[in-house]
Amino acid sequence: MIWNDIIFCVVDTETTGTDPFGGDRIIEIAAVPVFKGKIFSNRAFHSLVNPHVRIPALIQKVHGISNEEVEEAPDMGTVYERFRDYVKGTVLVFHNANFDLTFLDMMAKETRNFPLTNAYIDTLDISQEVFGRPHSLKWLCEKLGIRDRIEHRALSDALVTAKVFVRLVKLLGEHKVDDFIRKKWG
Repeated sequence: MIWNDIIFCVVDTETTGTDPFGGDRIIEIAAVPVFKGKIFSNRAFHSLVNPHVRIPALIQKVHGISNEEVEEAPDMGTVYERFRDYVKGTVLVFHNANFDLTFLDMMAKETRNFPLTNAYIDTLDISQEVFGRPHSLKWLCEKLGIRDRIEHRALSDALVTAKVFVRLVKLLGEHKVDDFIRKKWG
């Protein structure tokens, strides 16, 4: 059974906007490991990223990350390589995987690195299986009794998503987790 054999890394990013093809970039990334249903927040990966583009004022209001904060942060290449090494051999977990994976692919391309090839799970898919349709992270928190606030910061939202993931798997049944694992590019 994969649930007991694999380390999952729940990933979240914050970005300068919603369009990586229009120049928006990752400015914060986090990954929280989950093994055998236990969340290891003390082993989380977290980094701000200097995107070398301005963060629009409207977007700064969403997540509270300023241009000044990311000025001294490591650049995309450095963060991407550290992140790729951190998640090597894990199954990634996202809430709305297409969003984060598109930004991560753009980050790999711009830094002349290979894209991630990890298998991944999208909690939207599990939500659909458990509740009949995909639901927002906020809705899932309310339904599952998770009181954490969604802050639009990568580390705190990755922790919230990890809690949602663990509870969804319990509702779904651990033996069905492998049914939701997608292969990157597959």
